[in-house]
Order: sequence, then C-alpha cells, then structure tokens
Amino acid sequence: MPLTFVTSPDPREWDARIAANPDGGNVYQSHALGQVKRMARWEPRYAVSGDVAMTVHAKKAPGFGTVWYLPKGPCVDDVEALRPVVADLRQAAAREGVLFVRIEPEIRESEDSVAALAGMGLVRTDPVQPHSSTVVFELPASEEDLLASYPSKTRNMVRRAIREGVEVERAPHTDQTYEQMWDLWEGVVRDQELGVRGKDYFVESWRTMVRGGLAQPVVARVEGRMVAWALVTVIGDVAAYKEGASTRERPVPGVSQLVQYEGMRWAIERGARTYDLVGTPHSTRVDDKSDMRYGLGVFKRGFSKDVLDWVGAWDLVLRPRRYAVWQRIGQRVVTRLQRREPGDAFW
Repeated sequence: MPLTFVTSPDPREWDARIAANPDGGNVYQSHALGQVKRMARWEPRYAVSGDVAMTVHAKKAPGFGTVWYLPKGPCVDDVEALRPVVADLRQAAAREGVLFVRIEPEIRESEDSVAALAGMGLVRTDPVQPHSSTVVFELPASEEDLLASYPSKTRNMVRRAIREGVEVERAPHTDQTYEQMWDLWEGVVRDQELGVRGKDYFVESWRTMVRGGLAQPVVARVEGRMVAWALVTVIGDVAAYKEGASTRERPVPGVSQLVQYEGMRWAIERGARTYDLVGTPHSTRVDDKSDMRYGLGVFKRGFSKDVLDWVGAWDLVLRPRRYAVWQRIGQRVVTRLQRREPGDAFW
C-alpha cells in the first residue's frame, strides 16, 4: 500500500494515531514536536503506511535537494513491521526527488536486527536524537505503589529529600517558570560545552509541548530557589523524561530522584504504563567512567539496572552520488549557510 499523506490533521487526533502505533508511539513523532521543528526550518508532513502513522519532517538542503527525517520513527517495534514502511517511504521519496530519508526506529539492537536493516538497503549513521540507549521503568498501576517499586537506595534518596524539606511541584505554565528552567538549562549547556540551539528555540519547544497537553514541568525548590527540574511527557501510555537540569551543587541529596518520582506520579495519573528515562551509555559501556554519560547512567540505573539499546539512526538513500558528497562536506556547508545563531544545526 503506498504512503498516503494527511492534510492538516487535528493535533489530538494525530497524537492518538501515533499512540496507536505498534511500539506505543513516541513524543518525538507528535503533532506538537512537528510544530517545534518548524522553528528549525523543517516542514512537518503527516503520513500513513498501512497501520503505521508517522510524522515526516522535510527540509530543503540548497544544492542537494530535500531531506526527510522521522525523529524516533517510524514507531514500529520489530524489523518485520519496519520492512513495508521502508518500502513505502522509498517509493514516495523517490517520486518526490528526495536525497535521503533518516529514520530512528526504536527496535532492539542485535546482530540480526542490524543485519536486517542493512539488508533493506539502509545505511547506518550517527543518531540525531542522542539517546540510542536508555532505561525504561515499568510503572505500577497506582501511584501509591510507586515508591515501593523503586530499588531501596533510590527509595531512600527520595525519602531523604522529602525529610529535609525539598519542595517539589508541578510548575505552573508561566513565563517565570520557563525563565528559571532556562537559567538551569543554560548552566548545563555551558558546563558540558554542548552545541545546542538557543533560548528561544528551547523555551518555545517547552511551551508548545505543554500547550499541546503532552508535557508537564516538575521542579524542586530549596528555600524557594529552583534547584532541579524535569520536563515529563506522555503520549498514549508511554511517558518520558524529555529534558531536565539541576544545579551543580545539590544542597540536599535526593533532589533529582524526588523530581523523577513526582514526574512518574503525574505520568501514572495520565495513564502511562512505562517511563523512559531517556539516555544512558550503551549497555556495553555502563561501567566506563570515560563515557560522557557515565554519571547519567548511574543515576538512571538507580531506577532499573536494565539498559535497552536501540538500533539507532539509518539513512534510506535515494541519490547515492549526491549523498556521498553530502556526507563528506554537504551537511557542514548547508549548516553554515542556514545558521542563524551559535548552536544552530541542520537537524
């Protein structure tokens, strides 16, 4: 069945279709994130292949053509479900003269799955979303059972933060909230020397997801000062810790665990059954202290020791010669031409 495009879908109806996908959906495929990507000159298109709904982002690359990108999509959970979707994408992209299509399906990484994707003619590449490995926590049916479901060390850290007077709240959707979130986020970006987009992009992305009913900021305060926050998302029954930040000097141990606890409570209220902590070292490197995500891995594995590795990002190449030039110099040149501010990137 050929890929079909849906014109101007209702946001909530589209998100419901994404949530009905085989893997339960992903917030990166939501209608709201499509609007966010417009700020980076991507045009969201809403497509269906069989029973799989997907948000396809299209962007012009001057001198090279058009690139399609499916962040964390298509939302399928195994290789066989991906195969017909790739065939439909190939046909539609070829018809429209697309240079290549980048996909990031959350399919478990194994020798067999990697070989199968390569066998479809896909080319493995660097992921755009930098979390191809993660910890997924199974949420209990009731928030009353949540704390008891944690490993003892994490449970004790949450209790300690509460005992020592840390205040945690589901923050109001105000300018002050977003300004304070940005202040902490900017510190993380500066300390870790991350090349990311600027304030306008991030603050508007947070606002858009909250307005769309997909996200809730959860903040922790000590003596009235915000010391940590997390933006928690839910689509269907899948919750995720999308972004967050904290002060380098944590005045009370357990602050970050308490923020996640409150985020999970909100997710359970919204009907979520799983909570993706989003981003750890690869399962083969969780004990490697030289990995830049080692500390994140230690924190997130405090909720569950199991690390899931996804297959990562793959390109469906339609114009091989031009793609080779793109890989060698094209992306750098186009990014430089389109850059509006430091940290701006093609993706």
